[in-house]
Amino acid sequence: MWKLVIADDEPKIRRGIENILNWSEFGIEIVGQAEDGEIALEIIKENRPDIILLDINMPFLNGLDLLQKLKEIGNNGIVIIISGYDDFSYAQKALQFNVFDYILKPVSKKNIEEIVIKVTKKLIERGKENNYLEWVKRQLAENKEVLQKTFFSEWFNNKLSDEQVLKEMSFFDIEFGRNIGIMVIKIVEKLNVEVSVRNWSVELLEFAIANILNDGFKDLELKYIFNDDKKNIILVSKINDMGWWISIAKKIQKEIYKYLKCNVLIEQASVFNDVFKIKDEYMKIMNRVNEKKKCSSMVLLAIKYIEDNYYSNELNINYISNKLEVTSSYLSKLLKKETGLSFIDYLTKIRIEKAMYIMEDPAVKIYDVAELVGYSNQHYFCRAFKKVVGVSPTEYKRGK
Repeated sequence: MWKLVIADDEPKIRRGIENILNWSEFGIEIVGQAEDGEIALEIIKENRPDIILLDINMPFLNGLDLLQKLKEIGNNGIVIIISGYDDFSYAQKALQFNVFDYILKPVSKKNIEEIVIKVTKKLIERGKENNYLEWVKRQLAENKEVLQKTFFSEWFNNKLSDEQVLKEMSFFDIEFGRNIGIMVIKIVEKLNVEVSVRNWSVELLEFAIANILNDGFKDLELKYIFNDDKKNIILVSKINDMGWWISIAKKIQKEIYKYLKCNVLIEQASVFNDVFKIKDEYMKIMNRVNEKKKCSSMVLLAIKYIEDNYYSNELNINYISNKLEVTSSYLSKLLKKETGLSFIDYLTKIRIEKAMYIMEDPAVKIYDVAELVGYSNQHYFCRAFKKVVGVSPTEYKRGK
């Protein structure tokens, strides 16, 4: 937590500042209050605050004299002047001491909140720029999870350059290794009438799903769960076992439905040895999600059955139509109409897409890939792969 000292000779002002914000929400703790400059100097010496809210006109040792004393003792705290209109010209003289900003009385919540946000950003920048290693470690330990989520959200929302991404990953000591997985979970309202009836907010569902993800991925040594600005839940993770990664989506799907009675769309991808491809894969995933969202609830459910069971040799249109309690001919026509693909072509498409990102790992054998995506016959898999991709699996791997 950052430390704050409030120095003002008016008790009403001190109490007002103390109560005007929930300071802990900003990572700030009030460590001392002073009614005059001399007391303020002693409190500052003892506590070495990061932020000092300082009335410019105090008894015994006024604001300017206190600023001079702070300069002499090498104070590193960021100073914000509190000034009345009558003291404004006097407060301007404080600028020679590099004060950060000033607040005019009466102090308003909006003004102080805006300045506090700027101050916390400045403190973070200062910690990086001046290499305050111990300071950074302390702040990172206390705020690491929130800061990491912010980093990933800004990255995926195109707010960071590649150079900034590398700096942030270095700052957080993020090293995914060779195999990286990305998963996007989308709540689709048209699939969740039951949940809507219970008046569950999207925010509550997102929070609950994030907890399920945390529980489901406890054994992963490196994982990050966050939200993008389109209300998707994102998981980025180091992958040690590609087969496990391929199968985990169905487990997560079941857990979410078991506890929340909520149907979701889950899309996965994997990246091999290139961290910048993570965001590229995210964009591809979002394109697929957006295309699916256009489908009717019946076709979406059929797609989910296909994607949950694509690895099964027994999967067929009759199995899915029975599950959805419609005829196979009706479902076939609807699937073709909305996706442009027959059942077999859609199933093949999903299997080949899964195969392609499994093969991001060059160590995986072709016969293992075939089995993982539902082909018991390697030769048949190679024919299907070449028909969809245009090259054989071996040629595809060689070109990676």
